[in-house]
Amino acid sequence: MNGYMAYNYVVFPTVINQLMLQPFYASQPSRPYAVGPSGSVLVPGNESLGVNAFRYPGVQVFDWKNWGHWQFAYGAMVGMFGSVSAGNQSSSPLYAARVQESYIFGGHGPFRSDLTGWLWYQYAQPDYLGHSYAMQREGLGFQYLQGYMHPWGRQLKFEYMRGNGWIDAPSAFSQQLGLQPALYQTQLYPNVNNSASGYYVEGGLFLTKHIEASIRYDYYDRLPNLASVGQQRIFKTWALALQYHITPITKIMAGYYFRTVDAPHVASNSPGAAVSKVVDNEFAMQAMISF
Repeated sequence: MNGYMAYNYVVFPTVINQLMLQPFYASQPSRPYAVGPSGSVLVPGNESLGVNAFRYPGVQVFDWKNWGHWQFAYGAMVGMFGSVSAGNQSSSPLYAARVQESYIFGGHGPFRSDLTGWLWYQYAQPDYLGHSYAMQREGLGFQYLQGYMHPWGRQLKFEYMRGNGWIDAPSAFSQQLGLQPALYQTQLYPNVNNSASGYYVEGGLFLTKHIEASIRYDYYDRLPNLASVGQQRIFKTWALALQYHITPITKIMAGYYFRTVDAPHVASNSPGAAVSKVVDNEFAMQAMISF
């Protein structure tokens, strides 16, 4: 229910990548994970079952209804918190729902011109050592599209999301000899009182029929409830991109990402401050071919 225009950049916004692209871990590991800071557990890489990428097994119902230029749509799902490859190792229940309202200016399909707003909600109960933990996610947003693949065609999008429980802090480095375990293991904060939130806003403008310039700002505030003990991190990313649309469903994307990480309430000589200071920018290219 988001459409082709969701894929305008090579790199996902940090708020989506960390808060929504949930990794799966062995619910019954070979031995209990080591204890990390502030009630977290340290998950070694060999206990990871991959990233869901929104591929939850389950049953979904959806529908839409048009009244002139107006359209109402909804979707609801009951499923399994786990990927197909993870099998029964992460098979706790998952519930999700989304509603959206659109005003259609013209056109058809994913490239129509419209103004759309939406609300969504997701709830799951991941397992760890036989105990179910609550994981709640919710968000809202809007998108304006006008004149896809037409000179001066434009788009504007905003989405805010937040989560409680089961917050991941991905490892800062790949595992290497000599590194302390906390530097290469994921810190997982399972308790429901942990939280994170963020948003992204992006815009695009077709300079010609085939060339589109895009810009995006992404903000993610992770674990503000643990700011006083130095676990909060704030991620900010500016993205500048160019897209060359060969056909409406085939394009080449190139983007440059200016990335910063703030570590409030940590000592200037701490590992958290050191890691935050060395975060670098990124350039990425990708071709998307659809048929």
